[in-house]
Amino acid sequence: MMNASFEKAMKLAVLSGLKAALGPALLMTAQRRPEGANWVAAALGEMILDKVGILPSRSRLPLLIPHALSGAWVARESMRADGVDDPWAAPMGAAVAAGVATIAPMLRKSSSTLLGIPDPILGIAEDYLALRLGTEALGMSLGEVTDVARQSVEGLKERVMPALQSVGAGSM
Repeated sequence: MMNASFEKAMKLAVLSGLKAALGPALLMTAQRRPEGANWVAAALGEMILDKVGILPSRSRLPLLIPHALSGAWVARESMRADGVDDPWAAPMGAAVAAGVATIAPMLRKSSSTLLGIPDPILGIAEDYLALRLGTEALGMSLGEVTDVARQSVEGLKERVMPALQSVGAGSM
């Protein structure tokens, strides 16, 4: 029987297997850590780049490594936040994230081929399911996540626009 802390940690590792930045983004947001906004922006960017199709498969080694590292980190941090110092949390989180990062693209491609659903649509469904899993694991609502994402984008815009304007590109 799994305890609640371990189950939550492994759910966050699953998220890291789907999107490397998503597990840390949700955990830091739930913990109200200020650096969470940067992770939220990274997770949003990763979701967008996934739909555009310019990234190689997350199952390939260059992207598999960050997913595994993210899974290890988020599992360890989640357990520690719950007062549990389990030496197996990080290796288990890495294994779960790497497994998900390897299998998810195959499932998505097979589903696209068999069902005739365009890959970007399946990617949006994957992101929705990932967000549901993460918010449920952390006791958050999708509304909270939406608000944090909006704030993150606004903060990013406030930091980036002056730089773009200084090089003449800010009149977009």
